[in-house]
Amino acid sequence: MYRFISEYIYSFGEIAIPKPNKVAFFPGTFDPFSLSHKEIARTIRDMGYEVYLAVDEFSWSKQTLPHLLRSNIISMSIADEKDIYIFPDEYPINLANPDNLAFLRESFKETEVYIVVGSDVIQNASAYAIEKSPNSIHSFNHIIFERRISTSDDNIGNFHNKLKNIDGDIVMLSLPPQYEDISSTQIRNNIDKNRDISMLIDPLAQKYIYENGFYQRQPTDKQLLQTLSIDINVTSEVTDQVLSQIYKMLYKNPSESISQIIKLSNEIKLNVLILKDINDNNRSLGFVIFHETNVSTLYRDFGDKDITQYIRENSVGPIVVIDALVSAKDDKFRNLNQILLTEALSYCISKGYEYCIYKSIIVEGSQEDIYETLKLQGFIPVPSQSTANVFCVNMSNPCVLSLDLETVIKEPFKYNKAFQKILKKSRARLQEALTKLYPGHLVLSIDRNMVHETLIRKICKENKVPIEPQNPRILGPCVCVPFGQILNKHIIPNTVTKSMHTEKYFNPDMAGYRIDAFPYYLDLRSQVRMIKSFRRPVILVDDLLHKGYRIKALDPILKEENVNIQKIIVGILSARGKEIMDSQNREVDCAYYIPKLRLWFNENAMYPFIGGDALWRGYYPKRNLLPSVNYILPYAAPSFIKNTTRDAIYNLSEVSIENSLDILSVLEKEYQDLYERKLTLYSMGYVFTIPRCPDQGKDMEYDLNMSPSHYLRNDLELLGRLKKCLE
Repeated sequence: MYRFISEYIYSFGEIAIPKPNKVAFFPGTFDPFSLSHKEIARTIRDMGYEVYLAVDEFSWSKQTLPHLLRSNIISMSIADEKDIYIFPDEYPINLANPDNLAFLRESFKETEVYIVVGSDVIQNASAYAIEKSPNSIHSFNHIIFERRISTSDDNIGNFHNKLKNIDGDIVMLSLPPQYEDISSTQIRNNIDKNRDISMLIDPLAQKYIYENGFYQRQPTDKQLLQTLSIDINVTSEVTDQVLSQIYKMLYKNPSESISQIIKLSNEIKLNVLILKDINDNNRSLGFVIFHETNVSTLYRDFGDKDITQYIRENSVGPIVVIDALVSAKDDKFRNLNQILLTEALSYCISKGYEYCIYKSIIVEGSQEDIYETLKLQGFIPVPSQSTANVFCVNMSNPCVLSLDLETVIKEPFKYNKAFQKILKKSRARLQEALTKLYPGHLVLSIDRNMVHETLIRKICKENKVPIEPQNPRILGPCVCVPFGQILNKHIIPNTVTKSMHTEKYFNPDMAGYRIDAFPYYLDLRSQVRMIKSFRRPVILVDDLLHKGYRIKALDPILKEENVNIQKIIVGILSARGKEIMDSQNREVDCAYYIPKLRLWFNENAMYPFIGGDALWRGYYPKRNLLPSVNYILPYAAPSFIKNTTRDAIYNLSEVSIENSLDILSVLEKEYQDLYERKLTLYSMGYVFTIPRCPDQGKDMEYDLNMSPSHYLRNDLELLGRLKKCLE
């Protein structure tokens, strides 16, 4: 090509490329680009326009295929068409942003620019509802293709009123019936059923989609995230109202238990954490009673010299005693004991307590479930000749486990009974393995739904909107921008929610890593420009802020592009993370504050073929299966886990692989029962939001017709070969 250009210029002079008289700018999600879209572009081209297709990123409520994959589908669909081009990805054009539209107009000087939209866009898009201004969408010429759904709408008068606000020329088009009925939902439904879709999209695009496993059970819209209706209240006043709420949750000797609580409250200051169901008339779900103590008052609390001596020798920092933990029997909410304990401990940690002791002052049924929950958080029994019901844990430097496995599983599998059963079992095994890393030290297990609950409330409060969806929809002034795993593919009520897609890429030798755009999404700078085009203050949201590797990668770009960051809200914040925000002069808030965080673990990242971090070999994977690495043996040495035994690290690795194998085996069976075909690496997209596989090295390929559990058994065998050298 370059040789031809050089020879042509040498022989005939400059290549004269005539400027088009009219340009048609055709924005859309194109998810995927269909024959309907192609017919529109060809029709407009045949009318004498040069057509530019812009892959839109501003339909924030849609769950779309990554930007570059959609561009690839467009490229192969229009490869045989002249004068139809893809608009450059580096320049986001938001139809509601006059500055973007001014740039569009400036890009085609001395050429008339026409905006191509459907009649439904005129009727529903916010760009046409705002007031006119210089370079607003109303000042542009339009090519409008009519959609049948619009013309039959009761609000047709509203459509014509909006047409009158457009000052430019208007050209109306209609599509032939065979193209008008093509929809993204129709295409996806046919892909799910493995049907031929060559009558809906270009045959080359069909081959590309099926060969690479795209659009497997992928909904068109993001899920609106709503609160669980749980309210958490902590009070230091044991009033009659509080005692009445506690009484209603007691079913064995409630009067005696209340007397014990009143007696203790008269001697010391008690704190009471109560969990309520807002949607059920504020019904109490459980409570935790706790109080502060110190080494001088231990005998008053326990009345046992063995216990007091052990605590004096082993405790560090301020001490808190849990006097009672009671949960209601409720089918609506799972693991209430776990939730209550986590909320109480995280509250105590945020207040500076570093050592916790559990000794119940009331007897409310069997305590075995509570003891089991305590042990899975790292509590150990306090040695005593008189009782075995006192447990303690060091909270000074806790580990955190994020219970997030369900976030990577698609419906209907995430709510499947067999999956939920194996998930409960595997979680207990993982928690137990983590407690063996640092015996007697806290492993705080945080439920992802509880994080969502708190984040929704904080984001809606910052955006000055209610937490319940409004009808008609009223949006707050800010845009919520998740840039980690949390809230990805979700919408916050009454809030514009647009994710930035990032990924942590490890080097093949695991010696270093970098933060960059997730495969086939726009580069980070282009994503930041797209966020800026919303012209709204930004609320950044992430799972965790400790070392801050994501925000450190984004901060220079955000500042260079002058993006207005109103606040950063994270799920878990450490003192180290807060220092990073102070150094960047940014305001930060969190759901859980853990000042001295030792380690954090994401549940899904522990499991091969389910989660992990990407491994970079210089190119993106061709199909919807991301080569990844799990920070466990035999895939990588978990060097971030320090000051523990080799036995504990091996046990954690073994438990992680066995858990993954158990979970995958259940999912494979349920998939077989539902679809009457085998779950293979080819069809992972039907079950997982991001299909992953452990990286096996260069030129090592998986057989896509095999099940993930088949390969995982090989990895478990490989781990067993390493056991001798780790003893």
